[in-house]
Amino acid sequence: MKTDQYFNVKTLAEKLNVAPMTIYRMVEQRKLPAVKIGKSIRFDPQAIDAFLETVRVGPGGLADDQPKERKNEKRKG
Repeated sequence: MKTDQYFNVKTLAEKLNVAPMTIYRMVEQRKLPAVKIGKSIRFDPQAIDAFLETVRVGPGGLADDQPKERKNEKRKG
């Protein structure tokens, strides 16, 4: 295992184009896989890639993430 290939918070935030606080928040909420060694938080690039696959938006954009209307439900209006 090569620990020099793991990302730190700052590096991961830069790669994902988000603020470091977003990374800390996602780790706290257990949404983002992380390894804590002492006071340091590190991220396995393969685990991050797997995580990103689980949150990928479909070809229809954010609309793919919305629940579909059931056929038996009556529409209002």
